[in-house]
Formats: sequence, structure tokens, C-alpha cells
Amino acid sequence: MTIGTLHAQTVDRPALKEGDKWVYSVREDESKSDTMSSTTRKWEASISRAGSHTVVLANKPVDSNLPPKESTLNTDWSVTRSVNGKNIVTTRPYDFPMQPGKTWKLETVEDKPDALTKTQKISQQYTVVGWEEVKVPAGTFKALKIEAEGEWTKEFEPRGPSANSAVGTAASGATAIVQTHTAYTPPPVSGRLYKAFWYVPEIKRDVKIISEDSNGNGALHKRTTEVLESFSVQ
Repeated sequence: MTIGTLHAQTVDRPALKEGDKWVYSVREDESKSDTMSSTTRKWEASISRAGSHTVVLANKPVDSNLPPKESTLNTDWSVTRSVNGKNIVTTRPYDFPMQPGKTWKLETVEDKPDALTKTQKISQQYTVVGWEEVKVPAGTFKALKIEAEGEWTKEFEPRGPSANSAVGTAASGATAIVQTHTAYTPPPVSGRLYKAFWYVPEIKRDVKIISEDSNGNGALHKRTTEVLESFSVQ
């Protein structure tokens, strides 16, 4: 099946409809104890509510009998969430209208994303690379490739002093042994991000995604590859 052999120069925002559905095969390669392990699972995504500005996307594993998890997205596939008390766009894989050569930047600075982290910063630069032919289980498509290069940094909260106790047995009886650790602040950590999306206008979203997360030394920590298995759009 070949779709989209000819395209206009500019790609506009899709018209998402209730009932639009996509099934992806998702493979995760993750480094654990210096060994890469892989898992693959099929996920079904569908539009359960379509509005003029937002949609509700329902996601569930194909092999699960549990209800899907629903989340609200903007109609351009961007994600808005509360950061430091303000609603801001934290994910923007596409910036419509798109054409080869277009770029945009997304930066998020979040205070206390968890109990141990003081500040987390994520910065990504997106570039529309151009049209490519891509083959996935759902067919062969002409897709607009978008790449994102970025980095993340974390600064941590100070750790307070702590004391660990143990009991040692001597000839004279039991003796308590106490080890005290002074307060300290862990050093900042950082890493790099890479993403690639192959967007097909007729499908209304990507037919393939690659996401990579590397540590500060360049070692790959995690790679996620998603490919379209089937779809049904209006």
C-alpha cells in the first residue's frame, strides 16, 4: 500500500475526528547493569473526543483487558501541562504549517519535579528535514521527517545529615556502632536527547518514531522505536 506520493510544499494541522485509530508496535531497548534488554508490545491509540482546540486520546495495550488511559492533547498533537503553577506547552513534535527547513525550539524549566530534584531543564531544537519514503508494517508512505536534538539537566536538593546504626557483639557484650553522614548536595547530572518522527498527512500523525536518551558520557540509556501496524482514519 502506497499513500501520499505527491504532496504540497506545506503541511497543515490535521483534522482529528472521533474514532480515528492507530495501532503501533513499540519496542523499548534499555540499558540495565550495562546490558541492553528489549521488550516489544502493541499499543492501540484512538480519539475518544474531538473538539475545536483539544482532543482526548485513549491508549491501551492491545493484549490488555483493562480500560484505556485517556489524556488531553491539543489538536496539533502538542501537550500542555502545569509547570511551576502555569500551563505551558511541554511537548510539540510538530509546528504546523510545516515545510522542509522549518525549525522551532522547545525549552522547559521545572522546579521540584520530584522530592529529590531542585530543578530540571529540558531543551530541544526541532528541524523539518524533508520528505522520505518509509516502510512500516502498515504500508509504504511518503513521510515528512522531523528531527529533534536536545539535552536535559538536573540539579538536586541538599541531602541532610543522616546516621546509620548497627550492633556489634564483643566479649563484654553488645556495642552500638553509629555511622554519621554529613549533609551534602549531589552534583548536577545531564544527558542528551534525540528524536525522529516520520509524519504522514493522510494518516494524521507519524508512521514511525525513534526516541533516544543518552547520559552525560554519551552512553545510550534507552531507545524507543514505534512503527505503525494499522490505522483507521476519517
